[in-house]
Amino acid sequence: MSAPQMTVAIDDGGRHATAHVPSQAATLNLRGDTEQDLMTAVFAQAHAEARSSGQTITVAVSGGIDTAPMRLEVDPDQTIRPAPEQTPGQGPVTPHRERPQGRPGGGTPAVRIQAEGIEPSDPVRSPASDPTPESAAVAAEEEDEHARTPARPPHPMSGLTAPEIAPGAGEPARLGVRGRLNAMLGLRLAPQPQSPEMRLRAAESVITRTLPDFSVMTVANPKGGVGKTPIAVALTQTLANLRGAGTVVCADLGEVGGSLAKRVAVRPPHDNDIPALLAAHPDPRAPIRPSELSQHLTRQPSGEDIIVGRRGGATSVLGRNDAAHLAAIVAQHRDILVADTGNNPLAASWQWAVTAADAVVMPVPLRWDAADAAEEMITELASTGNDVLQRTIVVITTGPGDAPMIEHDTVEALRELGVPLVARMPFEPLFASGERLALSRLQPHTRAALTRLAEEVVKTITGP
Repeated sequence: MSAPQMTVAIDDGGRHATAHVPSQAATLNLRGDTEQDLMTAVFAQAHAEARSSGQTITVAVSGGIDTAPMRLEVDPDQTIRPAPEQTPGQGPVTPHRERPQGRPGGGTPAVRIQAEGIEPSDPVRSPASDPTPESAAVAAEEEDEHARTPARPPHPMSGLTAPEIAPGAGEPARLGVRGRLNAMLGLRLAPQPQSPEMRLRAAESVITRTLPDFSVMTVANPKGGVGKTPIAVALTQTLANLRGAGTVVCADLGEVGGSLAKRVAVRPPHDNDIPALLAAHPDPRAPIRPSELSQHLTRQPSGEDIIVGRRGGATSVLGRNDAAHLAAIVAQHRDILVADTGNNPLAASWQWAVTAADAVVMPVPLRWDAADAAEEMITELASTGNDVLQRTIVVITTGPGDAPMIEHDTVEALRELGVPLVARMPFEPLFASGERLALSRLQPHTRAALTRLAEEVVKTITGP
């Protein structure tokens, strides 16, 4: 005889569930302040049902935001395990109800990233024209995460393209409700194929790709105080955390030195800066041993290295040749140079960092002055005749004092100028605090957004 089945349908944004209890032939209403609390109430009811019936029951859960459909068996002794897959002859399965979707209220059509446990959904690529109701509905599905607004439609995919093998598809869920159940109960529930966790694993797979050559990623905006250094440091940490220690260097290419040394977790010695490295190795073509290079770099907890700009007794500013010289040395033993720039677009080091970049990341807070500076920089890049604009990602950053009404106009202006990708980063208090940065101290949704942004950087370097 088959086990009794308790069916649970979650709605109301993950705070309410209706549970049909077989022993009582009744439907109970369960509530929780969060979806995690709600699931605790669901399994408490399941345990009580198994004990009262004296036999194993099946729990079928559907709906919810953070809870993928699942079927579990609960024993009277409170043991929980995945239920065997149903065959057509075993009876009906509670259908998964689609949650209602609506159009965005305005602003940037979004691909969202939330905190660990509610990771990003699949990317939504839309043409520069107004999104269709269907794509707008998908874009509005989740709140407060990473947003992308491509400037033009994607290239069509060949009908002969082989299906992708989802990275990490065989691994148990680590995040969301399934991840918590695995951790608490020793289960090995797999994430759903289209779940946010699988999307984040796919992003991590892109970040660990083999690069075609040594690459430069530049963070630039001529306006000061827009968050260039925090973004540069955090992106470097994200890349190193996934690609491995000793693969990425973050360098301060401000012509007179910037705040990089003040924002990293491990402060460099006073005599470790770019002029000192260039003076010790004046010929950029000469080989340098890894140990010699490491003497001038400062290793950070996530495995990245940093080198600061002009410090102490240096009397000259960093120029174009200095920046190229540094890149040539670093390229002998590292994969990526992340360039943190100053605020002067006329400086030779700034111009080298932008024109030599394989990917440019431009942070833009929702302020009129920052938006104007971004448009001026993009206009200048568009007039140069090279393809640097096609390698540029604009990152809208949010925070206190924002003027949200400027977002739509800014994004539309950037798209008209030819920016291929506009993204939105959630507000990170640690970025704004001026304190030292470490991945472990960032909010989970910030780490997820940085992973998605790093994915876009690597795609810009390697191609889709």
